[in-house]
Amino acid sequence: MDIEKLMSKHDPILLFASRLLPQTVAADASALYAWCRRLDEITDNPNNRNVTQIQDDLDDWQYRFEKLWNGEPVDDMDAALYECVQRQGGALTKDLFHDMLAGMRSDNVACRRIQNMDELELYAYQVAGTVGLMLLPLLEADIEMAREPAIALGKAIQLINILRDATPDAQLFRIYIPKDLMKANSVTEEDVLALRTSTGYRATVKHVADRANDLLSEAEAGRSTLPGLGPLFIQIIIELYREYLDRLEKLEFNNLIKGKSRVRISTSRKLTATARALGTILSEE
Repeated sequence: MDIEKLMSKHDPILLFASRLLPQTVAADASALYAWCRRLDEITDNPNNRNVTQIQDDLDDWQYRFEKLWNGEPVDDMDAALYECVQRQGGALTKDLFHDMLAGMRSDNVACRRIQNMDELELYAYQVAGTVGLMLLPLLEADIEMAREPAIALGKAIQLINILRDATPDAQLFRIYIPKDLMKANSVTEEDVLALRTSTGYRATVKHVADRANDLLSEAEAGRSTLPGLGPLFIQIIIELYREYLDRLEKLEFNNLIKGKSRVRISTSRKLTATARALGTILSEE
């Protein structure tokens, strides 16, 4: 499977937004995406739930990464990332990839649970905030100025993805909604795993959605730290992910829907969000 097919299958919003980038930047962003997505699939493979085997696969992925970093990529997608790293001349650092690996390793348990929002946001930083930081050199940003907005956007995206994927995650015995919020709203793990919603469950989902929306606002406020088309690229992503939150609100924050894997955004709504983003940017010039 090539990189575009990977993006089309798993993250059509990012594929849609990436087509606005200059060709070389888009190629580098896609190479980063492919590495992160293939890592994610190691822990998300429904056909392999053996914790020991997944640990071995993660160890192998880290070994492959070290080879890649030292100029010995294993396949074409690894080679694309190596070329990306070389083009950035040291601006892409290993610690970001290691942080992401740490987040993925935390998923490798039989029944994934999150204790509180602090733990959830740490996880969101590890698996998605890191991606925001990886993109900054590609966009030729002032990394110090753009750092916090980039982390906020990555964390927001991950929180929204968690809300979007609640049903398939439950089928993998994973619950990312914090346990303390569930307890406060009288929601049990058994309810979530059985896809049983309630007023308390919807209030819990709304709490996480509100935090995601706050993080999108933080990212929006910092988009001007990016040069060129960067602000438009970021605003489109923000508008598209707000569409998910809007759809979730229309569902009264019920994301446990039997027979449906996730909330989806239509092409027409993507185009509307893009037009809205363009209007926002132009109105500020």
